[in-house]
Amino acid sequence: MDSQIKTFRLPEDIIDTHIHLRGREESYKTTPSQILREAAQYSITVGIAMPNTRPSIDSFQTGTSYLREIDTAARTAGIIKPQRLYIGATDNNFGEVRNFLKISQAAGVKLYPNGQVTTGKLGVAKESSILRHMVNAVEAGKVFAVHCADPAIFEKKNGDTIEGEVKYLEKILGLANTLRRWLKLVICHVSCRESAELILQAQKEGYRHLYMELAPHYLWFDNTGTHWQPGLDPVFYKCYNGLRGPADREFLVSLLANENVRNILIGSDSACHTHKEKLEKGLGGIPSHQELVPLVITLAKRHRISEQRVADLICFNAAKIFSLDVSRRMVRHRVEERVDDLQYNHGTVTNPWNGSKLYFPVERLV
Repeated sequence: MDSQIKTFRLPEDIIDTHIHLRGREESYKTTPSQILREAAQYSITVGIAMPNTRPSIDSFQTGTSYLREIDTAARTAGIIKPQRLYIGATDNNFGEVRNFLKISQAAGVKLYPNGQVTTGKLGVAKESSILRHMVNAVEAGKVFAVHCADPAIFEKKNGDTIEGEVKYLEKILGLANTLRRWLKLVICHVSCRESAELILQAQKEGYRHLYMELAPHYLWFDNTGTHWQPGLDPVFYKCYNGLRGPADREFLVSLLANENVRNILIGSDSACHTHKEKLEKGLGGIPSHQELVPLVITLAKRHRISEQRVADLICFNAAKIFSLDVSRRMVRHRVEERVDDLQYNHGTVTNPWNGSKLYFPVERLV
């Protein structure tokens, strides 16, 4: 790849596999309309929305109602592709999950450990419940996605740790063992080398549809302050799972360039909170859907990652596991390197990416 690259080919459809659209009781933070307008600027045509809203998406009724809202927002943003939504798992909503997974826009079922970054009734405590939800996903041919953070370790260590992420991942892989030929399993927002290596090893051992999801903030920031805004309160870099060390970040980046590593997705895990509540409540979440595409182009330039590999990471791998109908066309864009000055929800949400120098697509070329 030319080190002075001025253009870059991107897939016509870009899929964000992990996005928090908010709205409803959290409309003061952002809304599906606002998020999808912002995402559409960078050719993101399909978003896989998370269920930990207020109220949470844990039933057929709440899921289909939210999808209608999302579809209206997508049309307003000029997006014609159908969007997708996870339903959240609980210890007793198995029938609701089965019914929701039958509809075409159901992405799958999302598992949060009980008590972890959940709202309303979301969260699963019992291993038997996890297995039943896995079976639901297999029978529907849909994805089973997991937020890995062991609740006991979280409470004992008073926070998010690599140990807790890895222990919960080991638990999930063990529970999924008998279903590994059929289960479409996505490990969300992998943050550390230990988790990534566990996933790679499990893939070698026969987990046919096991995917590792990476998020932009783990590929750019780390817990030593790399690329942080000078003077910005560290709480604006707080997320779940947490930012890890430089070695973890560098290892995850190296996977992007390794074309022998197949089942990787990139999802923004964009989670908007207002400036005030980040400071007053210490909420975890980084807005990043506008940086997803610029970040990937920037890393591709720095690490000589091919355009086809990028297309797999931000479109075709996700299209395969989520069974999405997407264009195979690649579109050349003029790109410019500039300092990020983007706003989220008109400045209501502080953007911790401001000040980072990234390559932005600025024009589609014929």
